[in-house]
Amino acid sequence: MPNFHVIFWRHAEAEDAAGSAQGDEVDLRRNLTKQGRRDAAQVAGWIKSQLPKPWTVISSPAQRARQTAQHLNDYPVIDPRLRPESSMEELLSVVSEFPREGGALVLVGHQPILGRAGLYWITGCDQQFSLRKSGLLWAVERSREVGIQRSLRACVSPDLLGD
Repeated sequence: MPNFHVIFWRHAEAEDAAGSAQGDEVDLRRNLTKQGRRDAAQVAGWIKSQLPKPWTVISSPAQRARQTAQHLNDYPVIDPRLRPESSMEELLSVVSEFPREGGALVLVGHQPILGRAGLYWITGCDQQFSLRKSGLLWAVERSREVGIQRSLRACVSPDLLGD
């Protein structure tokens, strides 16, 4: 069975929305800033140069996450289990339901759940893990004689990629 790659990618920097609450309608409509668009494009370029194809991009329904995902795929799959107020279990159900022979999976979502879910999926440790805006965790799952092995392939943020 081929290796299964999963990228947990936090959305890029978005405009502020004074008075909104996480997951409300105003929050879900926030657009990326100019810097956010640059960072998303830079990280997407890095992903394209590194991640084996084929890949599937699944995004939160929030505008800022969709805009981030569109730097990698014009038509990402939108899944409400990646919305800002989702639980870790909801987010990880997206990973568990994805066919292992389906190539790589890129999830575009929100903190704090995205970092926590990525760390948990790799290690089984339920702790907070902060990803910078447009940062990502890249994990690989391999089938071995002794069972499933997961490892961290990369942890990247836009500032590490240069200009």
